[in-house]
Amino acid sequence: MSTENQISTEVGSKLLFENERVRVWDLRIEPGESTGLHRHSCDFLYVVIGDGQLQRVDPDGSRQPPKPMSDGHVRFKRVDSEDVHEAINVGDSPWRNIVVELKEPRGNDVVSSGSSDEM
Repeated sequence: MSTENQISTEVGSKLLFENERVRVWDLRIEPGESTGLHRHSCDFLYVVIGDGQLQRVDPDGSRQPPKPMSDGHVRFKRVDSEDVHEAINVGDSPWRNIVVELKEPRGNDVVSSGSSDEM
């Protein structure tokens, strides 16, 4: 997705759809590969396709414990200003998810059901 030491605004492997309210990405990572550092600047959610494990790495190099995730799992992340990190596929099989970035400013009436885990 990005070259080393650069922070990309592309949060997926391929942009599938974009309009004034959302951006939808297909993210695919082979075992042992990384997304590279990328920046989230708006709230987003992702839907896991297939089982796998990702590990979050922050810009300072600190690593979170690997997170096992299952097919169909949905995670929502509220982003207050920005979230810069990379994700490494630490599993044995290719990783895939669909990332939906919410471009509109959030209102006070936004309701989320599901987890708000980091990644």
